[in-house]
Amino acid sequence: MSLFPLCQQIIDEIMKLQFNTRVMYRNVTNVLGATLVGCASLLTAQGQAPCVDGFANGFPCERMDLVSQMTNEDLMGTGSNDVWGWTDHVTGVEYALVGEREGLAIVDMSDPENPFLAGFMETHTSSSTWRDMKVYADRVYVVSEANGHGLQVLDLNQLRELTEFPAILEPTTHLDVFSDAHNVIINEDAAMLFAVGTNMASGGLVAFDISEPDSPVLVGDFGEAGYTHDAQAVIYDGPHEEYQGKSLVFAANANKLAIVDATDPADIFSISIANYDYSYTHQCWLTEDHRYLILGDETDEQNQGINTRTLIWDVQDLESPILIGEHFADGMAIDHNQYVLGNLLFQANYAAGLRMLSLSDVADGELTEIGFFDVYPEDDAPVFTNGSWSTYPYFESGYVVVTSRQDGISIVRPRFINAMPVSPVVCVDQTMAIQLTVLEGLLPPYELSISGLPAGLEVSGFESTMDAPGSFAFMITGLENAPATVEFVVNLSSALNDVSEPIIFQVNPGETWYVDADGDGYGDGAEAIQTCSIPTGFVQNTADCDDNNALIYEGASGTGQGLDNNCNGQIEPSEEGGCPGDFNGDGAISVADLLVLLGDFGCTTNCLADFDGDGVVNVGDLLGYLSVFGDDCL
Repeated sequence: MSLFPLCQQIIDEIMKLQFNTRVMYRNVTNVLGATLVGCASLLTAQGQAPCVDGFANGFPCERMDLVSQMTNEDLMGTGSNDVWGWTDHVTGVEYALVGEREGLAIVDMSDPENPFLAGFMETHTSSSTWRDMKVYADRVYVVSEANGHGLQVLDLNQLRELTEFPAILEPTTHLDVFSDAHNVIINEDAAMLFAVGTNMASGGLVAFDISEPDSPVLVGDFGEAGYTHDAQAVIYDGPHEEYQGKSLVFAANANKLAIVDATDPADIFSISIANYDYSYTHQCWLTEDHRYLILGDETDEQNQGINTRTLIWDVQDLESPILIGEHFADGMAIDHNQYVLGNLLFQANYAAGLRMLSLSDVADGELTEIGFFDVYPEDDAPVFTNGSWSTYPYFESGYVVVTSRQDGISIVRPRFINAMPVSPVVCVDQTMAIQLTVLEGLLPPYELSISGLPAGLEVSGFESTMDAPGSFAFMITGLENAPATVEFVVNLSSALNDVSEPIIFQVNPGETWYVDADGDGYGDGAEAIQTCSIPTGFVQNTADCDDNNALIYEGASGTGQGLDNNCNGQIEPSEEGGCPGDFNGDGAISVADLLVLLGDFGCTTNCLADFDGDGVVNVGDLLGYLSVFGDDCL
């Protein structure tokens, strides 16, 4: 179970302790700060950890927080490979579909901090290092290089009906049209599936119509461009007018880039073939505008002794692609699968783990790394045995799943906004200041908004638009209306990406203080404030029934002035009016009493010569005294 509720309970108890024992606010803040640090360490032990000072739970990182991890054993396997994702359109639950040597592991991410294995579909024949999957119409289509594996189809809608976990799932459909395949490609808009690297068509494209999702139909193949290792299939929406609206495949064909027209699956043909100083053309992905293509070569690091290389192609003219740039990483890890999300490129680069790059300068043939999460901290050596095979960055929640061949999966959360409250705890009568920074990587301009702010709170200084990455501070007021824990979200919308960042802080309710207008140490229950410090002119009791007279409060001694000094609602003998003006109690109103009055003149607390009982000794008392001067009290 999540440790967040436990930490919240601890914080709440500290709040109560502060209220009950009148601990000073500064001390409580220190205790709470220590508690939050302690909770963070507990959460780290469970897998969740923010990326701080370049590490998250021992994993090197930048701008990626670790949310949770699952081992291969957790996934009922011995080695992970590819990963894809599916979101249940009914429940909204996000699922990671993880390839293991032994089959397909289906991970429920309804609580990303505590994912669990919902189901497992076993391999059709034998275990294999290679397994791949893609999703269409709530079905996952799975292939493997295991001999005789064929194509497995699983209806994912059944997941929402499961009651026991993990469930062992049987394929909804199985096809044995081909024996084995290296990969499976789907063009969702065209309802077309392409198996690649099979024992058919020289390892090229084998096309299936999946408009009936449970019953794929073989409709064509294409082997003229040779073996296809991986590909992306799209309905083309780029600048080359001749091909707009057509079903195209951009294929990494081992020793070349092939662009193929598959609009008519019975008559697939090449549009162009592009070559370069290849070692092994592995995988490629288009930018969102279909103008550029990002390609990875799997073995150039080993064969050419170079750092991790990503090739950038201008494909605005589909018949004549141009290599316009190469991006080299700092290390030599082998690059593997990579996917474009808006202005971002997510790469799974074996021993270097997950890398996040900005495409802001892709038109100039340049990429900029802006974040990473290294699943294999030991080194970045150019070997296939360690690190990440693949990643899935397309969940609407913003969580990204990255595999680790030896260690299973990590769920991480990239960060595009830094939002830092000045303190994790703020007093109820104060203002919370938050420093917000929009980080590099997304295309400006930006539109910002706040959602989920608790009712009664007010925001000032918040900038709704920004023309470039940068910082500003904004304020939250009205905390007297706030719950103990304030949570809301800052949303950022850019040209190609929508991101968000949660903000959480605690509100210390402080203590109740009552006004003490007459300065007698006793307060008026009708006028109170909440604060975490000791305010001047206030006390923490409501024992005053007349806050304009310092001689009247609960337990006060009688003054013989006819006042209800002790607030019990009765005039007791000691309170009965004796001789107004006889301040020294000698039974006569004389000059001696005048001297007492003059000595008490200006008094505002427990005043002996307060003739009129208004709590102060002033000219009014002098006039009252003079009106009875000379009277005999006996």
